[in-house]
Amino acid sequence: MMTMPSTGSAVAAVPVLSGRVRLGAGMVCLDHGGVLLASWPDEASMASSIQALDQRLDITVRLAGGTLVADLTLQDNLSLEAALYDGSLPRHLIPEIDSLFASAACPIDWPVWSSVFPDTATADAVMQAKVGRAMMADPDVLVIDAAQWDDKVLEAQRFSRSFARQYPWRTLVWATHDPVRAATLRDALKEFQA
Repeated sequence: MMTMPSTGSAVAAVPVLSGRVRLGAGMVCLDHGGVLLASWPDEASMASSIQALDQRLDITVRLAGGTLVADLTLQDNLSLEAALYDGSLPRHLIPEIDSLFASAACPIDWPVWSSVFPDTATADAVMQAKVGRAMMADPDVLVIDAAQWDDKVLEAQRFSRSFARQYPWRTLVWATHDPVRAATLRDALKEFQA
């Protein structure tokens, strides 16, 4: 059984990314991190664009979205990425995930995660597990499906600030195909626009 820490943060090496990629209507540079908003005209083009980004060999991209595995606890869902990849759990990333949510004023209730399943978990725990599962791959680019993000649980702006502070070398992309959601996010994330 994995023991989850309540505090702490690990320091990771800063990777060097290269190139520009097309996300939605624009080109974005991935070599200096940051918080970006990418929007598409429809869900199919968004999915294919994110899938193409995920296929690149020079960067690690993970989507924080989708569904959690219903018959696995939140803790097991968190470690699923590592289990499917090579079977080893990158324990050094758990304090980073803990610190990320704590600094966003949405701390993770680790003791509960070992016994709670997605269908009985709180909305914040489900959101944290989706992001945490993606973060266990130690991605260069974290893509969040904005349709699955509940601003009432944790504002996108607050999470983005925490992410940018903790991971200045990583890129956070808020992805949406909904024009209303894109406008809301554009306003909320204007501090990150150059």
